[in-house]
Amino acid sequence: MPGDQLTALLLRRAQLTPSVIRLTFSVPGFRGTGMADEWVHVFLGEPGDHRNRRNYTIRAIRGDEVDVDVVLHERGLMIDWVATAQPGATLVWGDVTGSYAPPADTAWRLIAGDITALPAIGRIVEELPAGARATVLAEVESEAERQAWDTAGDVRVAWLRPGLLEGAVRAFPEPAGEGYRWMAAETRVVRSVRRYLRHDRGIPRERYSLTGYWLDRFEEWEARYLTVADQMSAIWSRGEAEGRDEEEIMDEYEAALERVGL
Repeated sequence: MPGDQLTALLLRRAQLTPSVIRLTFSVPGFRGTGMADEWVHVFLGEPGDHRNRRNYTIRAIRGDEVDVDVVLHERGLMIDWVATAQPGATLVWGDVTGSYAPPADTAWRLIAGDITALPAIGRIVEELPAGARATVLAEVESEAERQAWDTAGDVRVAWLRPGLLEGAVRAFPEPAGEGYRWMAAETRVVRSVRRYLRHDRGIPRERYSLTGYWLDRFEEWEARYLTVADQMSAIWSRGEAEGRDEEEIMDEYEAALERVGL
C-alpha cells in the first residue's frame, strides 16, 4: 500500500522473553503483502520523516489487529517509545513490504537469523505448508530467549550461541533438490553471507533473500556514512538509470562501502 499512512492504536503489550515484547495494535484498513517476512515503516517522529522511521516485522494479522514484536536493545527510537507506551498510545504506519518469496519448486528452506529476525522466522515457520522441509538456524544470547512455534511444516531448529550464525550458514549441508535461503541479521554478517552465496557458490538470485536488519555501532557507522552518502546514492541512481540488475548494483554498492571501512 505505497504512500498510505495509517494510525496504529496500541491495545496491549506482553513480555515474550527477557528481550522481546509483543505489541498488539488496532490498525483499521491495514493490508499486508502476504509475504511472511513483511515489515512496516513505523514513524517515530513526524509522519513521513524517514530519518525518524524504523522498520518492524508484522508478526501476525487478525483482521484489524496486528502484532509487532520488538527486541529491547539498550537504546533506540522504538525502544524509547516502548518504554513508556501504554494501551491507547498511537503510532503512524506507512508502507509495507517484504522479500520472502520461495519459488514454487522449492524442496527445502534454510531460515537463518539472530534475535532481531525471530518475529519473521516465527511467522515464516508458522505459515509453512504441510510437510514443507525447513531448517532454522537462530542465534540468541541465552536459552531464555528461545521461542516455540506451531507449524504444519517439517522443521528442524538449531539454537546457536552469539557469533556462530555466519559459520553455521556457510557450513549448512544442503539437501538434494532446489532450495531457498532466507536470512536476516546484523548487516555486515549478512553482507558476508551474500558474497558467499552469490560469488563463491553462484547461487541464483531467486534462491535467496538476505536482509541486514541492524548495524553494530550504528551511530559511528552513520557518522562515517554521511561523509560519503552522496557517492553511495549515486551508485544506485546510476545503476538504475543504466537498467542494471539490482544484485549487480548491490555488488558495486557494497564494494564501495568496504573501501571506506563501512
